[in-house]
Amino acid sequence: MAEGSGGVIVSAAPRPRAPRAIEEEIRRRRGEIGALAAELDRRRRELTNPRELLRRHAAGVAVVVLAVGAAAAGSIAYRAWRARGADTLVARGGRLREALGRMIDRPERVAVEPTATQRIIGSAGSALAAFVIKAVLERLSRPRPAGRPRA
Repeated sequence: MAEGSGGVIVSAAPRPRAPRAIEEEIRRRRGEIGALAAELDRRRRELTNPRELLRRHAAGVAVVVLAVGAAAAGSIAYRAWRARGADTLVARGGRLREALGRMIDRPERVAVEPTATQRIIGSAGSALAAFVIKAVLERLSRPRPAGRPRA
């Protein structure tokens, strides 16, 4: 539409193209698509090749391996240092002082044996838990009939 004139502007119809030109364009676009597919395939192979990934990112992998190794070694060294400290006479005396303090505060809790009722309840609870676990495992391992969804 022309602005302000109220008339319609008619553009010329597109000129029909020669079949050879269309074929040539199709051949060119097929070639482009083939090149793109080949490039995508090459990149997929690179991403799924572990050796290539390790070669390309060797420095990063080395840093991660060294960091994990250092963390593990540090953890082990810290535990050993703490264990040596726990065996000293001062540490053992501190633990004895704490135990004696607890014993003086609550003497009724020192070396208390469970009552017969507590032992019966504990045994019954263990037996019930074993029964429930066995029933659940048997139900899960049972073969499912064909055509019926699992409930």
